[in-house]
Amino acid sequence: MTDSTRTTKRRPLLRLLGYAKPYAALVGVTVVFSLFYGGGLTGRAFIFRAFVDKVAVDSARVRSISEALKQADPAQPDPAKERHRHELKERVRKNFWTVILESVALVLFMPLIRLVRDYTSEWVMTRVLVDMQRDLAAKTMRLPLGRQQTRGDSIARLTNDTGVANRLMSQVLGDTLEDAGVLVTAIAAAVYLSWQLSLALVVACPPVALVLGVFGTRIRKASRRRQQQVSEVMQRLVQLLLGTKVIKAFGAEDLEERAFADELMRYFRRALRVVRNRVYSRSLVELVTQSAMMGVLVLGIWAVISDVWGLTLGTLAAFAFVSGSMYRPLKALTQLWNLTYDTQPSAERIFEVLDAEEEILETPGSISITAVEQSIRFRDVVFDYGRERVLRGLNLEIPAGKTVALVGPTGSGKTTIADLVLRFFDPESGSLEFDGVDARKISSRSVRAISAVVTQEPFLFDTSILENIRFGRPEASRAEVETAAQAANAHEFIEKLPQGYDTPVGELGSQLSGGQRQRITVARAILRDPQILILDEPTSALDAISEQAVQGAIANLMKDRTVLVIAHRLSTVQSADQIAVLEDGVISMTGTHEELATAGGLYQKLVQLQLNPGT
Repeated sequence: MTDSTRTTKRRPLLRLLGYAKPYAALVGVTVVFSLFYGGGLTGRAFIFRAFVDKVAVDSARVRSISEALKQADPAQPDPAKERHRHELKERVRKNFWTVILESVALVLFMPLIRLVRDYTSEWVMTRVLVDMQRDLAAKTMRLPLGRQQTRGDSIARLTNDTGVANRLMSQVLGDTLEDAGVLVTAIAAAVYLSWQLSLALVVACPPVALVLGVFGTRIRKASRRRQQQVSEVMQRLVQLLLGTKVIKAFGAEDLEERAFADELMRYFRRALRVVRNRVYSRSLVELVTQSAMMGVLVLGIWAVISDVWGLTLGTLAAFAFVSGSMYRPLKALTQLWNLTYDTQPSAERIFEVLDAEEEILETPGSISITAVEQSIRFRDVVFDYGRERVLRGLNLEIPAGKTVALVGPTGSGKTTIADLVLRFFDPESGSLEFDGVDARKISSRSVRAISAVVTQEPFLFDTSILENIRFGRPEASRAEVETAAQAANAHEFIEKLPQGYDTPVGELGSQLSGGQRQRITVARAILRDPQILILDEPTSALDAISEQAVQGAIANLMKDRTVLVIAHRLSTVQSADQIAVLEDGVISMTGTHEELATAGGLYQKLVQLQLNPGT
């Protein structure tokens, strides 16, 4: 593997950790207190050694001297032994209280150190998760329409992938810092106590590195497949939630339940591969490290018995305590290594979105427009979505202040024309011009600022009617909102609702009828007061009564604006200033309703089918 390849594979993880950079001060506090806490844990070994060598062993010596003095001849006392016993006893008493005071200090300060460490690390981890999710959501909204993922994939990246990535951050800023502190101080203490036994522990390093390398690669590959399957599960869940009515209507609950269960089982199997490799890795590392520690302990006992290397019983006990304290950090670092490989696919999926090319709203040297004074003109426009061509040299002019209607078969490119006007896309070739200026030289943001859209499926946010109407102009007053609602023929039914304009509309406007939802979207467009209005089959999904109410609202909305109407129902386009018939990606005919109704061709056929079905 080349150095560049290694750098590429590490980069997503380094960038992931970079999310903690704005909070470097708190990360520094976490690091320092983690090292303090790790040092405190290792410090127990030295307290233990002092207790063994300076209290327990010396106390045994005091008892031994006392027994010897009792058995000695009273007529010939041994002042030297008595003096030594007294000095030893006094030292034991002093060392005992020293050990007690050190233990009490450790008990009092360790919880305080951990409290600060845990709070700062949890704060940083939670904030990093929020930052990642905010950036992903913001980036998703800035992607070109053709580059956005499915809803399920977007949800999976926003929730599951960020959650997996945040687990790595949690591990690094949480237990890993503590474990690193313990490990560093434990290694230093072990070398200080016995460099010979410390050297013997090193033999475990190569096998551990081999195990981590082999299983780490397996975990990364299995994790990538698991995260892909999470997207599939989320997409299936989105379809279940959005298609509940259809599923129930066709009695397909059992079918969809089995299909969802199949997706979950595929996720389970892929997740299990990750778990299996993680468990194998952890178990083999544990086998190697435990075997090494047991071997070193046996070697240490031999050294004490043989009186070599200057080992005392207390030193050996302290070394055993220190080497034992290394076990948990080594185990945790093994888990961190595995988690790193487990996290990498999620980090790659996150940065795949964050690095995607954004929709360009402002190009260098672009100009802003505030109105259309002459016309919007398509000149030989060619466009496709990467599959078959949709527009094939289209020419069309929409005069300022006039209404142009597009009529044509499904899939002929009507909505594509509307999307081009809104600068969601740019032509592959040819040009779209606003008052003679190529749209590519105009700020997309300025075009959308003077535009409004009313679509076939009215979209409402899960908030109040007032906020939904205000969406196009958040600064609008309540009086302006009510005026817009009156123009949209919506004020009357809104006033009859329990909370009036403050009534929540429910998810996607579920608390309102189709006609009511559409009139609220019309009110939203009226309040925006756009120069350019696009009506994308706004009444095709409504019944006759609702259509009549919405048509009246739309008529009020269309006054004195440049309007592009897309419709299947000819009743909605008869009053247009001009009707353009779209066939096979080009305009085949243009004219008024009266002109086209008798000119032959597609439009006349549509008139006969829809308006004169008996002829």
